[in-house]
This record gives sequence, C-alpha cells and structure tokens, in this order.
Amino acid sequence: MKPLALTSSLLAIVGSVVSLTLPATAINVAYFAKTTQGFDLPYYGGQELRLAEIVLPRGKWVINYSATAVNRALNDTVRCYVRAKETGEMISIHAAQVGLVAGTAFASTISGVTVVNLNEQTTMVLTCTHDGTGSGPYIEYGAEIAAY
Repeated sequence: MKPLALTSSLLAIVGSVVSLTLPATAINVAYFAKTTQGFDLPYYGGQELRLAEIVLPRGKWVINYSATAVNRALNDTVRCYVRAKETGEMISIHAAQVGLVAGTAFASTISGVTVVNLNEQTTMVLTCTHDGTGSGPYIEYGAEIAAY
C-alpha cells in the first residue's frame, strides 16, 4: 500500500509542475542589431560609445542587450546600457570590472533585459562607457540589441 501512495504523490507533484508550464507563444515582430567589428572605448572615462541602435514603434517591448568588454590593461569598470535617443533617458544599465589584476576577469559579457511601454516611435541605442581614463578597454564584435 505504501508504494502506491508514494507513486500517487510523485504523480501529483509532477502533474502540478507540468500544469504550471505555459505553452510557447510566437513572437509577432522583432527588431535586432549586431556589431560586426570590435570598438575601442573612448580615451576619456564617461564618454559614450554608441554601438548599435533599433527604431521601435509605439507599444510595449521587451529589450535585451549584451556586449563583451575586454581589457588587457589595469582594471577598469565598463558600463553598457540602452538609451532612448530622442529623450536621452537611460532605460537599463549594467556594469563589469575587467582587467589584468588578479581576481578580475580579462573579458566579461555585460547584458540586461527590461520592458518599456512607448507612447511614440523611439530609437533605442546600445551604448558603453568606462570609468577610467586611458586606452585599454574595448568592446568585442558581436554586441547586440533586440526588442520583441
């Protein structure tokens, strides 16, 4: 009798987990841009490097972005974000510290995802900066921004 009770309990657990899984839905429209070459970040810290942009019509959008920061010099913090070109508003920002000092990664992928509800057509720009001044950090090819 106990094996049957255990089996019934396991089936109930599996059934409850399976019922929580929603079916996949198709994406009607997607916008995407990707870089095909690497870019050095500006010499002076805080200056923006615009990598890629997409123009979104009004509506609700999920925006996803990623960029790989590489640094063969002393540690520096690299920040990548999505900015609305028309208003200058920063939509989402993430950062990573990269460099050659022990305990820091030589390269790191910076990524983020956010949801926006746009009242009008807006250009979303994937942008990166670094905190320090001097040459060193760059963004590897393949930085991308997508909205769906």
